[in-house]
Amino acid sequence: MTININELRPVEILNTLATIFETSREERDFQKLKEGLKLAESVDLTQLNDAEKCRYHFFVANGWSYLLLRHNTPDEADTAPVEYEREIFHLRSALGFISEAPAEDVCRILTNLGCTFSHIGRLAEACSYFDQALAVNADFGMALGNKGYALYRYARELPDAGHQTVFLHQALRYLREAAGKTDVYPEAQQSFTDLARHIAQGFPAAQTMPHLVDTPAAESAEEEDYRRWSLNSKLFLNPLNDAVLHSAAARDFLHVPTMTLRRDEKPLYPSLFNQMKQEFVAARHFFHDGAYNDAPHFADREVTLYSVFDYPLYSINVEKVKMAFRLCYSIFDKIAYLLNIYLHLGLDNRRVSFRNIWHTGGNCKHPVRTDLFAGKNRGLRALFWLSKDLDEKNTSPIEPDAKEIATIRNYIEHKSFKVVRMRNTFWDEAPETYEIEQDAFYDKTLRLLRLTRAALLYLASALYEEESRRAPMSGPILPVELEPI
Repeated sequence: MTININELRPVEILNTLATIFETSREERDFQKLKEGLKLAESVDLTQLNDAEKCRYHFFVANGWSYLLLRHNTPDEADTAPVEYEREIFHLRSALGFISEAPAEDVCRILTNLGCTFSHIGRLAEACSYFDQALAVNADFGMALGNKGYALYRYARELPDAGHQTVFLHQALRYLREAAGKTDVYPEAQQSFTDLARHIAQGFPAAQTMPHLVDTPAAESAEEEDYRRWSLNSKLFLNPLNDAVLHSAAARDFLHVPTMTLRRDEKPLYPSLFNQMKQEFVAARHFFHDGAYNDAPHFADREVTLYSVFDYPLYSINVEKVKMAFRLCYSIFDKIAYLLNIYLHLGLDNRRVSFRNIWHTGGNCKHPVRTDLFAGKNRGLRALFWLSKDLDEKNTSPIEPDAKEIATIRNYIEHKSFKVVRMRNTFWDEAPETYEIEQDAFYDKTLRLLRLTRAALLYLASALYEEESRRAPMSGPILPVELEPI
C-alpha cells in the first residue's frame, strides 16, 4: 500500500483502516490484511484525540482478530499467539481512552476482550469483562450471549458438581436472554440458541437454580462491610463468586485436589497452596482496610515527619495498600516455584520465576516449552497467558501497563516509592524516587489483586486436571485426604 496515511484527516485515517480490515475479512485476503496492519503501525497517533485513539485501537484489534481466520482452529490460542497478543494489547489500549467513547463502542471493546480471554482460557477475567460491558448496557446482546458461553466453558473445568450446576444454570439464563435481543446478528442468535438447547437437554438440573447455603453471618459491622465489598468485587477465592453474588460465594473455598503420594513424600503442594492462599487473603484485607479506612491509626500518633513540598501521604493505611501490592506480586513467583516442583521441570528453584518457567532452560529468550501444553491442560494455558501480563524487563505483549506495574514493584521493594496527593509540577521527574497519585496507585493495586485471584483459580484448575490424568503410582503409597485446619 503506497498511501501516506498521515496526510489524511483523523476521520479519514480511521475510515481507511476500517475499510481495509473489513473488506480483507470479507474477501479472506490475508495478505491485504497484513498490509493494512503494517499501514496502521505507521499512523502518527499524536494527531488523534482520545476518542479517535480509542477507535484506532479498536479497529486495529479487529484487524488482528480477522487474521486468526487463516487458522483452522482459532479457538486453540497456542497455535496463533501473535494474533491474540496483538488483539488483546490493542483492545486494552482502547480501554485507556473509553472516557470519550460512545457507550456502544465501550460495550464492543469490553465484549471483544471477554471473548478473547474466554478463548485463551482466562475465564474468570472473561466474565469480568462481560460484566463491565453489561454495567454500561444491561441489554447488550453480544455480551449476554458470550458471557453464557464463558460460563458454560467455566462449568466444564469445575471439580465441584454443585458449582457446575450453578454455572450451567446461569449460562442457560444468559444464552436465552441473548437469543431474544434484536442487536444480536442472526448467526450469533442461532449459536446462542443451539448451546442453550444443548445445556437444557444434556443437563436437566440446570433448568433450576440449585439451593445455595448462606455463609455464616458476619460477627461485626466491620466484617459485614469487608465481606460485602469482597463479594461485590469478586475477590473471594471461590469460583462461585464469578457466577453469583450470593452469600454462598462469600467464603474462600478454593483448594487443591486430593493427591496420592509416596509414603515417604511430604505433602508439599497443599502446604504451598495454603501459604499463597493465606497471603492473598491478607493482601485483600490489607487493601480494603487501607483504601477504605479514613480514620487515623493510633500507630501514626506522635510520628514526626517533615514536608518537603512533595505532597506525600504517610500513614499506616497507605502502608497497608503497599503491603497488599507487594504480597500479590510475590505470589506469582511462588506459583512458578510450585509448578517447577510439581511438574518436574528441572529448573533451578533459586532462579525460577512466573515469566521464565514457560521457556526452555528457564530463559525467556528461548522458545516456549511445547511439552507443557501437549496435554491440553487448560489451567496451565490460562496461567501461561496470564504470565504475559507481567514483564519486568521488556514491554508486555498484551498489557500496556505491565512495565509501570513492574517498575512500581521494583521501587517499593528496593528504592524510593511515594504515594502523593498530587504531583509538584515545579519539579522535574526524579529517577531516584517513584511518585504516584493515590487514586492511580490504589486502582493498580486492586487490579493486581484481581489478577492474583485469577492466577490462583487457574493454578487450582491446572492441578485438578493434571491429577485426573496421572497414572497410578507403584510401590508404597499414601492417599492424602485434605482436612480443614
